[in-house]
Amino acid sequence: MLEVLVLEDQPAVREVIAEVVEDLNVPVHVGQAASLSEARSMLESQHWDGLVTDLSLGDGISLDLIAELRANHATMPIILVSGFLSRERLEEAEKLHVEHILSKPFDSEVLLECMRKALIPDADMTVVKPSIEHKDKHLLPKLFEMDRRLGLLYRMFDEMPRQQDVSGVCRAALGLAMETVRAQSGFLALFQRDRKKMVMVAKHFPNHENIMLNVDLSATPFQPLIETNKEYIEVLCRDGAPITCWPNIDVEQYVAIPVSLQGVHMGVLCLANRESTQPLKSEERQILGLLAKKLDTLLDNRAVHAALADSMNETLIALVRSLEARDRYTKDHSARVGELSRLFAEELGLDDKTIQIIRTGGLLHDIGKVGVADAVLLKPGRYTDQEFAIMKAHPAIGDSILKNMDTLSRERLMVRHHHERFDGRGYPDGLGGEDIPFEARIVCVADAIDAMTTHRVYRMARPLSFCVEQLKECSGTQFDSQVVDVAVSVIERGLVHTQAKSVPTVQEILMPLSATDL
Repeated sequence: MLEVLVLEDQPAVREVIAEVVEDLNVPVHVGQAASLSEARSMLESQHWDGLVTDLSLGDGISLDLIAELRANHATMPIILVSGFLSRERLEEAEKLHVEHILSKPFDSEVLLECMRKALIPDADMTVVKPSIEHKDKHLLPKLFEMDRRLGLLYRMFDEMPRQQDVSGVCRAALGLAMETVRAQSGFLALFQRDRKKMVMVAKHFPNHENIMLNVDLSATPFQPLIETNKEYIEVLCRDGAPITCWPNIDVEQYVAIPVSLQGVHMGVLCLANRESTQPLKSEERQILGLLAKKLDTLLDNRAVHAALADSMNETLIALVRSLEARDRYTKDHSARVGELSRLFAEELGLDDKTIQIIRTGGLLHDIGKVGVADAVLLKPGRYTDQEFAIMKAHPAIGDSILKNMDTLSRERLMVRHHHERFDGRGYPDGLGGEDIPFEARIVCVADAIDAMTTHRVYRMARPLSFCVEQLKECSGTQFDSQVVDVAVSVIERGLVHTQAKSVPTVQEILMPLSATDL
């Protein structure tokens, strides 16, 4: 029997890949690992015939693990999959003799073919029977898109700060923006000091030569964008007529967002000739907006290096707010959880620094939802089991987003563990009791209170009396009893205000709680 290990930190993606591997027409056992440390332990404990691994894991890069295996003379076939493979990473993988490198998205049959060639090279491919259609096959595009957007966020927070000069930062920002909207060309232009001339500081136009780098703002179509509060402009091709986005440069379509420094519009980022002819999706606009804020922070800090951590926090909090603003039922949810968490921390007598950290952790607890497809995140109703499995990935995604930010190490624990249960039946790690960070136990209770006492598309807000009953009933099982005691005390003293009526209707009482309520 073949022994194949699948290493992937996103549970929903890992399950789908494992199902694909099981379609090999030979006896096969598939092991699953969610981290490099877990994979190392499994690789040491038994023999494996092959490894399928993502590039970026929560605790590092899989190429480091592959290098260790090769240094120990391990010759097992390895298949590397990722949504964001840079040229440097590709070259490194090839030097490590990685058999196959797949860029997401890919069809399940492509992975199967790679597995057959690597593990059963003598098999007669002409008699291989068709694979069974996976029950989650319809979710593959959503999972891969989630992974791609997550990769863009990794690079935004991890790679861009490594640039040492303004032009390097601008080139990195342009590259990420083009990948975000799948644009074939684009540029980033900034004002000169007189704010009359625009200078193209980064560009990618494969089919254009002799581009004018210095032009008057009035010679471009961006004056309305610069002089108003618009977040972006988008011009789509009509009747096949070319569109001018810069003197002597005609394109099929373009989208542009303002570039600001210290809140003042100082330039424009223009992305042209996208693969899609449809208007930008909300998640694409969201990532571009976050990129603009990141660019503002980095360019400003060429001169002012202090406040980088504060700017980063504000950028992340702005991302959470923009996420929640898309759904009136979750608008301001994280802000309320942050304030409840702060209130509970004060009641518990924690020090001022810890109280502020817990408030920030509450504000950021759902940041991982940026990696969840809108089709799932904004669904007007209850989730299916498969959709809920995707939603359950958001704590690990949030943890991955914050992993390279040393100033948010304690907040990161709250982001990852706010859905753990005191009895060990939560996720993503199944921690229990005091193994769950105390700050995360506080945010967990605050999150549940706000979820129960705010309106949802499938039910009205529950009254605080109902909330208190649920907290007491779940004390010691789902919630830390110490935090529950404090929360109940705060509620009974009238310090918590909700959207609920004082007395629920019969329908509200009979309506069951959803998994997302608690």
